[in-house]
Amino acid sequence: MPAPRSPEAPRAGPGEARRIGIVGAGRTRQGLGPYLADWFERHGCRVTAISGRDPGRTAAAGVAIAERLRHPVEVCADAQELATRVDALVVACPVPGHLDGLDAALAAGVPCLCEKPLVGPAALDAGLARVAAFRSRGLLLAENCQWPFALAAWDELFGARPSPPREVAMGLSPSGTGPGMVEDSLSHVLSLVQALAPLPPEARVEQVRHSDRGAHAERNDVRFRIVGGAEPIDVVLHLARCPSPPRPAWFALDGRRLDREIGPAYAIAFRAADGRAAKVRDPLDLLVYRFAADLAAEADPSRAQDLDATRAQADAIALRLRLFAAVLDAR
Repeated sequence: MPAPRSPEAPRAGPGEARRIGIVGAGRTRQGLGPYLADWFERHGCRVTAISGRDPGRTAAAGVAIAERLRHPVEVCADAQELATRVDALVVACPVPGHLDGLDAALAAGVPCLCEKPLVGPAALDAGLARVAAFRSRGLLLAENCQWPFALAAWDELFGARPSPPREVAMGLSPSGTGPGMVEDSLSHVLSLVQALAPLPPEARVEQVRHSDRGAHAERNDVRFRIVGGAEPIDVVLHLARCPSPPRPAWFALDGRRLDREIGPAYAIAFRAADGRAAKVRDPLDLLVYRFAADLAAEADPSRAQDLDATRAQADAIALRLRLFAAVLDAR
């Protein structure tokens, strides 16, 4: 069963909006905090409080979020205080702050949506311990990996997906360089593979190659093979630095490629080589919608929490974290 709530934590009743707290609600380092706030509000939740590392910046972010959402937003001293005032915690700060956010959610007994990657490669054991704690307590944990929601475009343009695919390729354009560029992008392609093929807990990576491991590399092709499932899957992640949007992005299954196009008002479509295009809802919208739906189900006494689904989601995050660390650690 889920962990008991902190005595200070509010309890939104059936039919009431789930109260959301955001750790890192500003746009420092191009964070997604404001966009996550928008989508949660559109899906029936209410962003009531935020916290951050820098008091001055956090206060300014609180004013900006309140103006954006048109209702008051409390500014808390830290993630621990924030978690006691909400029904779910969103950890949108830079990666070094993720463990503190996860710990705050666990201490308060509230579900958590965490930005990717869940933790950095050096914190693998600590991250896996936190995932295990969420799982054992039946407490919802999600990671902000949006690309599986783009597969609807493949379904529309190509029909049945290869199951499993022989190769999954992705091209992304992060703003950073060097190892940070890989750390920022790797969870995306791993989550896409997980959405396409059932991977057992013992799945592992082999034959890892980086075209440029330089500290300031602006391009890097990361190649590896995932083994342990029914068939091996070759994965290729093409990275080319792009310091400002719009950032090119694409994915390909067994050589069939779809390129992302972003239009006015952030309308998203994916275009195939033959010119056909499929419009899709913003994947971040769909990810937040699913998380909000899970929160609503948890709060409704007439609906039993699906503990199997909650645990399966934690298992998927744990496997993704192990594969993530293995690719980055390979020499």
